[in-house]
Amino acid sequence: MTRLFCLALSITLLVSTASARADNLRDDDWSFNFFNDSRLAVTQINTKNRNGKWSRNWLRSRMSSGTGLTLSFYDKSDDRCEVRTYIKFTDDSFYDEVIDYCGIAIVRVTDRELTTE
Repeated sequence: MTRLFCLALSITLLVSTASARADNLRDDDWSFNFFNDSRLAVTQINTKNRNGKWSRNWLRSRMSSGTGLTLSFYDKSDDRCEVRTYIKFTDDSFYDEVIDYCGIAIVRVTDRELTTE
């Protein structure tokens, strides 16, 4: 019985920690979790800088399907919420959309859409 209670408590703490982390990211307009829920690997993530030029690729290596990571903007003096974002997949398909990063914690790509939460 005690083992079952400890397991339940551990699961509750994990869920609470993940939920708290998402809430913290909603407060930080410059950090978010990126999830690749598509069937393809993501090879590139770029954002448009204030000067109109594309950023470097945020990924050091391809991001497999079913994985996630936390990303943060580096230019803390940039106060834009809406930032043009380019996400490219291994088959050369891509999303090129303006994302409002203020108040979100998650950017998710699937085979059909790019969403934020």
